[in-house]
Amino acid sequence: MNIKHIQRPDKPKHMDEDEIRQALTLMESDSTLKTNPSYIKDTQDSINLLPFQEKHMTYLKGHPKVNPQHYLSNLRTMIKKRI
Repeated sequence: MNIKHIQRPDKPKHMDEDEIRQALTLMESDSTLKTNPSYIKDTQDSINLLPFQEKHMTYLKGHPKVNPQHYLSNLRTMIKKRI
C-alpha cells in the first residue's frame, strides 16, 4: 500500500490579527452569543469595562502558541445562549 496517496487533513490556516478581529466582530453582532464586556480592576478604586473583542485579542497576543481558529471555535461554543 502506498501511503503517499492517502489524503491528509489540511493544515490549519494561520489567521492574522485583522481576520481574528473580524471574527470577533461577527461574534459581537450575533444575537445568539453572549458577548458582554468584562469588568476589570485597574487600581484599588477603579473598575473599568474591557470590551469583548479586546479581552480575547489580549489573550491571543499573550499566548502565541494558541491556535486562533481552535480558540474562536471553542469560544463560540462556550458563549452560545442556551434556551
